[in-house]
Amino acid sequence: MARNSSYVTSFDDDEFLRSQPEAVRVRAAEIWAMRAGLELAVSAGYSVIIRELFETGVDRVVLELCCDAVRDEVGHAQLCLDLAERIDGRKRPWPEPTSLHVPSYDRMPASPLRTALHLVAMSCLNETIACTRLLEAMQLTESAGAKRALRTILTDEVQHARAGWAHLASSHVTPDVKREIAKHVPELVSASLKSLIDENASIPTEELSAWGLPSVDAARAHAEKAIREVVMPGFEHMGITTATDSPSVRRANP
Repeated sequence: MARNSSYVTSFDDDEFLRSQPEAVRVRAAEIWAMRAGLELAVSAGYSVIIRELFETGVDRVVLELCCDAVRDEVGHAQLCLDLAERIDGRKRPWPEPTSLHVPSYDRMPASPLRTALHLVAMSCLNETIACTRLLEAMQLTESAGAKRALRTILTDEVQHARAGWAHLASSHVTPDVKREIAKHVPELVSASLKSLIDENASIPTEELSAWGLPSVDAARAHAEKAIREVVMPGFEHMGITTATDSPSVRRANP
């Protein structure tokens, strides 16, 4: 179980639940349950990164953060299932096994660069973006249970994001590796945005924002805000200067 004790909790928002039509509750519950599988995929992704870090070099603090992330994301999956059950009263099974896509970057061999790219994509992009998205989602959430779940997940995502930035600041990522990372940033940004849009495609409107589920357009806007205000300045601070004329970076920096 993840370190955050609020994973085990009751969702005491009966008044809000009673005010919502059954069809809306069922739809919100189904999306939260679906997200359990997405959380497990993140856990699996960090497990791959941990092996790569072992093989190519890592500071203890980064390794600890990544190991925590594997555990935390399993806790997030259970939290999503618990919230879904609270919303519509239906107990759902643990997510089915599925394949895990690990980017190969044109069949790049195992190396400090490939490890850094995987961790940058996961932490500096996906998890850093998630922090902004979760904060924005909480502003419109009326369900106390959903808001508590978002806050719990956010607390962990902040730590997961730190893993990538701490690795970039370490001696294991040399200036030469940073120059190579910079060449891949537009590709990483594009992949992150595409994944986010795909994951939120089932939420076309703001109807479920009160359940902590902003629309796909809102999610994309929040992600682009995070890229513009946090991610790209973070890369610049770490000595990773990338082209700003690529479509994905340009879209995040209007």
